[in-house]
Amino acid sequence: MMITSKEDFIAWCEKHNLKTDEAAKVLGTSRANGFKFANGTRPVSQSVAYGAETLDLLADKKRQTLIKERLAKVSK
Repeated sequence: MMITSKEDFIAWCEKHNLKTDEAAKVLGTSRANGFKFANGTRPVSQSVAYGAETLDLLADKKRQTLIKERLAKVSK
């Protein structure tokens, strides 16, 4: 799934059971950008869209592990 709109971003968050700020961390962007993507005040950047698409290509277990690692790493 290529994220090209706020609806796509929100759907991607829901698909992976992530809050907006968590999705931003996982995708390597700021919390503020995550909220701007979600409310449509900023277009989703190409690098964020590609990151989400790449994560979706991983096997489910690998993707979940990577998401958990990114959330844990950023939280420290």
